Amino acid sequence: MQLQASWSRYTKVTAICLLMIAAMDPGVRLAGAAPAGGGTGKAPAPSAAAAVPDTAFGATASPETGGSTVALTSSPPGTRQRTVTFAQLGQTNGLRLRGTEGAGDVNFGVRLDQTVASALLRLRYTYSPALIPNLSQLKVYLNEELIAALPFSKQDGGKNLVQEIPLDPRLLSGFNRVRLVFIGHYTMECEDPMHSSLWMDVSPQSEIVTSTQPLPLRNDLATLPTPFFDRHDNRDQSVPFVFGAPPSPAVVHAAGVVATWAGAIGDYRRTRFPVSVNTLPSKHAIVFATNDTLPQGLNLAKVDAPTLRMMTNPNDSSLKLLVVQGRDAKDLETAVLALVSGRAALSGETTRIDALEPLPPRPAYDAPRWVRTDRPVTFGELVDNPSDLQANGYMPWPIRIQLNLPADLLTWQNAGVPMDLKYRYTPPVKTDDSSMSVTINDQFVRAYRLRPAGASTDKSHTLVELLADGTTADRREVRIPAFQVAARNALSFQFAMEPHKEGMCSQTITNAAHSAIDADSTIDFSALPHYAEMPNLSFFVGSGFPFTKYADLAQTAIVMSKTPDTAELETAFSALGQFGRSTGTYADRFEVLDTTQTDRFKDRDLLVIGGKDAADLLVKWGKNLPLIIDKTRRVLTTQPQSYRGDGAMGSAFAASRVGPARMDALSQGPLAALVGFESPVSPSRSVVAINASSDDTLLSVVDAIDDSTRREAIHGDLAVVNGERVESYRLGQTYFVGDVSWWTRIRYHLSSHPILVGLVALLAAFAIALKCFGWLQRRASRRLEQ
Repeated sequence: MQLQASWSRYTKVTAICLLMIAAMDPGVRLAGAAPAGGGTGKAPAPSAAAAVPDTAFGATASPETGGSTVALTSSPPGTRQRTVTFAQLGQTNGLRLRGTEGAGDVNFGVRLDQTVASALLRLRYTYSPALIPNLSQLKVYLNEELIAALPFSKQDGGKNLVQEIPLDPRLLSGFNRVRLVFIGHYTMECEDPMHSSLWMDVSPQSEIVTSTQPLPLRNDLATLPTPFFDRHDNRDQSVPFVFGAPPSPAVVHAAGVVATWAGAIGDYRRTRFPVSVNTLPSKHAIVFATNDTLPQGLNLAKVDAPTLRMMTNPNDSSLKLLVVQGRDAKDLETAVLALVSGRAALSGETTRIDALEPLPPRPAYDAPRWVRTDRPVTFGELVDNPSDLQANGYMPWPIRIQLNLPADLLTWQNAGVPMDLKYRYTPPVKTDDSSMSVTINDQFVRAYRLRPAGASTDKSHTLVELLADGTTADRREVRIPAFQVAARNALSFQFAMEPHKEGMCSQTITNAAHSAIDADSTIDFSALPHYAEMPNLSFFVGSGFPFTKYADLAQTAIVMSKTPDTAELETAFSALGQFGRSTGTYADRFEVLDTTQTDRFKDRDLLVIGGKDAADLLVKWGKNLPLIIDKTRRVLTTQPQSYRGDGAMGSAFAASRVGPARMDALSQGPLAALVGFESPVSPSRSVVAINASSDDTLLSVVDAIDDSTRREAIHGDLAVVNGERVESYRLGQTYFVGDVSWWTRIRYHLSSHPILVGLVALLAAFAIALKCFGWLQRRASRRLEQ
């Protein structure tokens, strides 16, 4: 009995000690009886794919059903939580880990103006039920430091699991990488390292949760574009613009130049520019001020030259204000150009600009983010890092190259886009099914077999013998079908190699295969002329064409109301930000005009923005426009047309042409539209109008353009935005822009009228026959006279 009582006391003390140890452990707290490496098998609710904004962080995180949870203690005031999914970090399809050692990376950043208090990785995954638990595991690395090794259990194989792993803030920096290494084994002997049962899938809804606190930065212009844009932050941008008074067209132009610059450096991120007058937002903001329009509450002294100043927001010491200041709007222009073009020379709290000479006008189609169309382009010019053209493993991730092109390239009756492809790979031991396939926009182009060194019998290409690094070099002349080319393209090269082993149990090294696309491979779009049927709103929302034909917007005018409100200004700045995002550079040669300055519309592509004033201008231009929205009045008109729907990239997406000949109606509901038509002022010039029943409704068009799903629904010459719904139509007359030879122009336009071509051919044959008959008659007469 004493022994039994002693044993009972011992077990109780042991249990209490174990509970105390678990409570003191800062790591993972297990939920229920689930093992540390798995979960209960219940699938968690998927998180939203849209970007999740920062939220105040005070309470503990809600535990997931099943799996393990991390106990997050309450944080000091001002701490904010950010949750971002793998899909938002670029892994839209998640991670597919295969083989005995499959690996995948996810990159995320921490803003320079924030410090991380705590972080965790919420992993959602499924693994093969055929794995051996004692030999299989998932290794998790943070910036090359091993932070967790998750074992696999037999009962959880094939189930959707959730595991939360704390991330040590001391390991985090501005740029961070989470690497997942899958170690899988399905048998104890004679294992095939590429067996189909060796798999693990990581969901794109896996999340990285960070709890951050603001980190005050010094007032130094050398830190630009931080904190207004931080390259470590993959979220969409919001850069507030502040004015001391309603801005004049010249001040709007200066702010518009900054908008194009912010859009360019934001790259893939969507950029918005909320506008406020005499009010400081609770964000990092850019202030535009002249001596006559100094914002209240900033205590700014008047200046005698263009000036740039970094200062602390008087309402919040963690926020910064970039003040662009001058005596007048002309000084603002100079200060803005110094900001967007001379940033490398800026430093200190304040910089005074004594002189600045702008760059000369840019030629057409030279946007830095577009592929050159006047000469062959090497692949090395199209990637940021040469390592982007290399891959490792028998079934590596595809090598991808982004190709952004002008939207008006004519692909009609083109033999294809030539590509001189040079690639290297570890040669297989013997001839097998190893291959390299080429795709563009997920459409198959060609596939080539990877041959052993020196084993090629194909005389149509050159095969170089084994190189010093053990790889084989090969070269192919490829033609990409022109109809597969769009304005934005993803060119992919997928290597697939078969591992070889001599005998059942011989070992194969899974990472021994290497492959690469040579940087001096070329692709040539110079044979495609510039000629397109307009209007085409898909060109506008996709790449800003025709305005971005000149990257500096030299032939563009922004037309607004005489006194634009904040919604109208934000719409204009967002459109300019989209232009910069497409071209990759700032623009400073556009004009800002009001709706009454029609004498300056000539020889310009016009972007008309506004409600009542824009509607008055559209009504003045005529009754044949697709749609006019004037407060409660809607005028819809359909024109007879002969739309081709082919030839130029993107024009095959024809919008609906169904509509009344004319409809005039009154409606009280909100409505916004994007309308495209030929300029009534200058032939072959384009007008895109963002028209709405009210100024606030204008922003719904910007929201639709920013939304990738709704943006794909915008085509034709009219896109109506009503809430979350977008419907496109083609109701007006078409016209052509570009420059091709007269012979190509005739053939192109006649090709859509085969009956007319037949009649012309018959008439030509009849005329030739008459000519020949007359010549024979005259010849016969001369012979008879002799």
